[in-house]
Amino acid sequence: MNNKMHLIMRNILLALTVFTLCFSACKKTEELEPTRLFRPVLKDQLVAEGNWVEARWQQISSAKSYTVQLSMDTFRTVMATMNTDTNYVRFNDLGWEKTYQVQVRANAPDTTFNSRYSLLGSIKTPRFPTILNVPGVSEVTDAAVKVTWSNSGAPVTRIRIIKTADSSLVREVDVTQTDISNQYRIISGLASSTKHTILLYSETTLRGWADFTTKTPFTGTVIDLRDIEGRPSVLADTIPVIPAGSTVLLKRGETYEISSTVDLGKNIIITSGSDLMATEQAKLYFNSNFNFAEGSVIDSIEFNDVYLVGSSYSSRYVFNTTRGAQVGKMKFVNCHAEIFRGLVRLQSGTTMVSNFIIENSTIDSISNYGVIIVDNATCKAGTIVLRNSTFYKAEKIITSSKNDLGGGIVIENCTFNETPLGGGSNYIIDAGSKEVPNGITVNNNIFGMGKPNPGNGSVTIRDFRASAATTVNASNNYRTADYESAGSDLPNVINYTRKSTELWQDAANGNFKIVDNLFPGRSSAGDPRWRL
Repeated sequence: MNNKMHLIMRNILLALTVFTLCFSACKKTEELEPTRLFRPVLKDQLVAEGNWVEARWQQISSAKSYTVQLSMDTFRTVMATMNTDTNYVRFNDLGWEKTYQVQVRANAPDTTFNSRYSLLGSIKTPRFPTILNVPGVSEVTDAAVKVTWSNSGAPVTRIRIIKTADSSLVREVDVTQTDISNQYRIISGLASSTKHTILLYSETTLRGWADFTTKTPFTGTVIDLRDIEGRPSVLADTIPVIPAGSTVLLKRGETYEISSTVDLGKNIIITSGSDLMATEQAKLYFNSNFNFAEGSVIDSIEFNDVYLVGSSYSSRYVFNTTRGAQVGKMKFVNCHAEIFRGLVRLQSGTTMVSNFIIENSTIDSISNYGVIIVDNATCKAGTIVLRNSTFYKAEKIITSSKNDLGGGIVIENCTFNETPLGGGSNYIIDAGSKEVPNGITVNNNIFGMGKPNPGNGSVTIRDFRASAATTVNASNNYRTADYESAGSDLPNVINYTRKSTELWQDAANGNFKIVDNLFPGRSSAGDPRWRL
């Protein structure tokens, strides 16, 4: 009997314990403390179609209101703050052609539980609506500028040139009727290597402004070929006899032929000379190619503001090197190059190009040797930089699979389309199994579709390959919807929802002006010359 009562009491105590624990658990669940609100999430892309910025974000049901902040320095400082009970805000009366960042916080009834700030993005306001054109490379010298505009509305009456740094007046001219008919005026007497601002007026009304920087004057020996016309061989004839360090000035619009191999063994700059009445670049027409003089040590070879064109897509190069040389820099600046098997081929010889640089250039219609190829284990490239440039209809870009690079690869602010060749085996960056010791850096680029493969029509391509020891850093890069990947992707690439034909004005014919106002990288990615 006692044992039975003991068993009953034990079961009762056990039941009470379980009940107490369950009750406590339920009570704890019921008494969970409120938590901080989630950060707001962007609903639509930021909009800036004037000197204003609009932002929208997803509603949070438990939010009482929102606090939105605007900055120009990624919130080291806050230039404006707005409170709203909707999921929309517009900041007005901002600067033209300025980049702004927007962040938002959801506010709870009890401020203790406000969300943390959520960065909605960055956007650049457009240029002030104007009839004034921004001066191009060929419209600026070391001492003068060609100011051009479109006649619309009230006639232009006055032009002022000020120093951008301090707004001090440099030149002021009245516009003549001839200037109005021509829609341009050349203004000289400017300081070299100086940033200036053009102010265009109709009487007292400001019609627009534009910045430009005068060029740096040439130093050293200047070989001026601009007065020699109708002699296509003059450049090839001149190079062997001029001193090292010479700058060769070519006549704009003139054609210079490289009809047999020209051996370079000296520092040289080849550039179109200034002529504000002619904008067409001097043309170098290649029936052959440049090579290095055996054993030469060259600090710098630079092509600047020239048009390079090959006679054959299947066999022409700018450089096809077979002799050993040590080159500090090989630069293509403000150039247009097209119709080559490869732009630069390091074929043989003990050759080192320490720095290969392409800036502010357009490269198109390049066959299977690409923009640069290190084609032999005895050859080597150091650092390769592609910056502020456009590459299209190129079967390859960078190939260095026969030897480790001596430095790194940097690709920034570039536009790519129809490159490399489709089929799934070609890469934008191809180091094979070799190391890129200083890593691969790829920032602020737009990648369109691959080049259609004539065999099967495939446009499937790859981003990069290199040894596992190679570090890769990539940010703010976009792909269009018609980019078809076969793998080997760059990290953090943003897949955009529209095709290259919707993003750019006329990609098939080399016009990559961004026409899609909804594209989030319209003011921060791709070749800056095409951005909104």
